[in-house]
Amino acid sequence: MKALSADLRLRVLQELTKEPSSLIVAERFGVSASFVRKLRVRMLRTGSYERGYAPGRERLVKDDTEAHLADILRRHPDATLNVLREILEDETGVTISETTMWRQLRRMGITLKKRPSARPSSSEPT
Repeated sequence: MKALSADLRLRVLQELTKEPSSLIVAERFGVSASFVRKLRVRMLRTGSYERGYAPGRERLVKDDTEAHLADILRRHPDATLNVLREILEDETGVTISETTMWRQLRRMGITLKKRPSARPSSSEPT
């Protein structure tokens, strides 16, 4: 969901000075009443109507490190998550957990299981 423009936020706040009902203002501008109430509270608390920042931390593996990880995967296609994590740390200095490595590989569209663990059954068609 995209953040609403600063212009719209300002117009909503200006309308709130004339009309105290958040329900009426929300309907007039095509936004939710919850948004209007939260905007009013933000303005009272911080004095700003600008949007807030998304929670969470910045990704550890991005751009150059991601390209380097793709290179590591080409060189070591059968490596486990922990081995990949150790190689990445040795070569780039970026320390990540096993879970973060798994999420990064999933984000890159890479699965860990490369081939079936057992031979195909001779009685069933493949």
